[in-house]
Amino acid sequence: MDSRQRYKAFISYSHRDRKAAQWLHRALETYRPPRLLSKGGVDLSKATLRPIFRDRDELSASLDLNGAIRTALEHSDALIVLCSEAAAASRWVDQEVEYFLKASSPERIICVISPDVPPEADLATILPPTLRAALPPGVEPLAVDPREDGDGRRLARLKIAARLLGVALDQLVQRDARRRLQIMAAFTTAAVVLAIGMGAMTVVTLKSRQIARQQRDETEALVAFMLGDLRQQLEPVGRLDVLDSVSAKVLAYYAKTQADRLDDKALLQRAKAQTLLGTIREQRGDLAGAEHAFSQAAATTHTLVERNPQNGDYVFDEAQNVFWLGYVQWRRDDVAGAERGFKRYGELADRLVALNPSRSDWRIEVAYAKNNLGTLLHEQARPAEALAAFRVASSVFKAELAGKPGDQKLVQGLANSHAWAADCLLRMRRPQDAYADREASVSLLESALAHNTADKPLTARVVAAQVALARLELDLGRASSAQALSEQNITRLRGLAALDPTNARWREYLAQSLIDAADLALWSGRSAQAEAAHAEAGRIVAGLSSGPEARAWSEQFDGRLEQQAIILARQAGRAQDARALAYALAARLKSAAWRKDANVATFYGFAEWAAGRPAAAVEVLWPWRAALSSSSSDILARALAAVGRKEDAAAIVRDLAKHGYQHPGFLAFWRDSLSGGASTREAQN
Repeated sequence: MDSRQRYKAFISYSHRDRKAAQWLHRALETYRPPRLLSKGGVDLSKATLRPIFRDRDELSASLDLNGAIRTALEHSDALIVLCSEAAAASRWVDQEVEYFLKASSPERIICVISPDVPPEADLATILPPTLRAALPPGVEPLAVDPREDGDGRRLARLKIAARLLGVALDQLVQRDARRRLQIMAAFTTAAVVLAIGMGAMTVVTLKSRQIARQQRDETEALVAFMLGDLRQQLEPVGRLDVLDSVSAKVLAYYAKTQADRLDDKALLQRAKAQTLLGTIREQRGDLAGAEHAFSQAAATTHTLVERNPQNGDYVFDEAQNVFWLGYVQWRRDDVAGAERGFKRYGELADRLVALNPSRSDWRIEVAYAKNNLGTLLHEQARPAEALAAFRVASSVFKAELAGKPGDQKLVQGLANSHAWAADCLLRMRRPQDAYADREASVSLLESALAHNTADKPLTARVVAAQVALARLELDLGRASSAQALSEQNITRLRGLAALDPTNARWREYLAQSLIDAADLALWSGRSAQAEAAHAEAGRIVAGLSSGPEARAWSEQFDGRLEQQAIILARQAGRAQDARALAYALAARLKSAAWRKDANVATFYGFAEWAAGRPAAAVEVLWPWRAALSSSSSDILARALAAVGRKEDAAAIVRDLAKHGYQHPGFLAFWRDSLSGGASTREAQN
């Protein structure tokens, strides 16, 4: 049995790289592997990277490798070659590589680029000749690069350790990050506690302004550290709980001091800590805690603005906190609070422009504020007010684009405003006007895509906009163009879905397009194609509604699918099946929040009408008549006619026809059915 010393690795280097070799030797031998790695529970509690062999003597007195070097090479698990121009020219390094390769494969050689190698150097020029010859033609080894613009020293050490220990690099990186974060969090928490404790004790006992100022500066430096380096370290590995805890301790310190006793710098730091805490809690789903933190942050920045009313940076900070507060209130279903917040955000954006009209980024805040408010108003079924907000946003984006033509951020912002405006116009039963806005949105998005054809998320946005445009084509009676656009959209969406099957958003777009395709096929007399598209859309939605991607019920998908299933059954002559499906949908939505949600109300009202209960349909839909889409208004008119309110029904139908609504189902039902014998064609004139 060979009792001679074995080495974890042998470091081969030119003595011009002696300092780099010393660092590498020390870094590897002092590395302490984690105790357990991987799900398999690999036990590394006794593992070590010691010993590492590094020659400390000049070899120039000999023409060949001495016995000690050969023995060390023979008993080393791996060979680490410190690559540089000097190493490539060193016959000793080349001989060490040659001797090691006599008994080992090139896979057991780890190339490490010397920190002194210039960035532009080619790896092939710094490899020892024997190692270059051992590699297949045109193949370069994967080299560890400890230079600052490469892996950096910390990651370089982990890469080498992973190779020597025979474990996956990501496991070592994760363990190392956790270890560093635990140490960092412990030191940070201790520093906060110490700073707070020392500050309180010195203020109470010594009453020394100088010491209190020093303590405050240390705390503010700690807050700056939290907002910068610590946050960058913790967020990527999901340790927001540590950052939450530390931030809370800092805010506890500030809470002991009245706001009027803090100078502007201290107030600004407190506001930043409060904003950070709100952001963390929002990401973790603690909406109540996030609302409290953003409320405090908004109040703090408001105090700063009151002290410095001409300081635009303070106004901007208050605007951001007011927005986040309104956003969290909206997520908590506090619609009134959210509306107040978004309106206040708009006022602050206007104030920014008044303070400095030349700043483009502040002028754009007005557009963002109007878009946010418009979105909220649209969801509250207040389409006319929402449309006014989106029109203001569009005018701002257009004005900015005049000065910055081609700015992609502005182009997409304007496209978004046009898309929302189209949705508002649809709720106002103005499909022709909605088409103009939707077409403008598609055109803008396509121009943005032309500047970056490889942007797949933007490609998906373009197709989604075209899906909505195809739906409008059908509503306006343009079946042939709607079909061509629909087929094009489905082809592109299938390609995107195949590119990344895990992308739920792209599959949602495909489901929407298939539902529209089924509607188009249904009213074009192609029932088999309608059934096939409807079934495929159902399978996609079912996949989105289960497993790790489970989401809440969405009327955009489930409601439309169930409504379409009822229509398909009716058109196929299966009246009994259609009514059974309508009963089931009505029963499910009866207890839903249809009195507060226009979207839910439209499906509930349709279900009651399809179930043969027109009076119930009128009861559901009539309160929402000012915010119903054209198709839902059509159903309301049918229900009104069925209960004898023919004048109300005729008024709705004439209004729909006046604004260009020409959906085949609408035309087929109402032709020659209006009061006084008027047809939809006459009403349109």
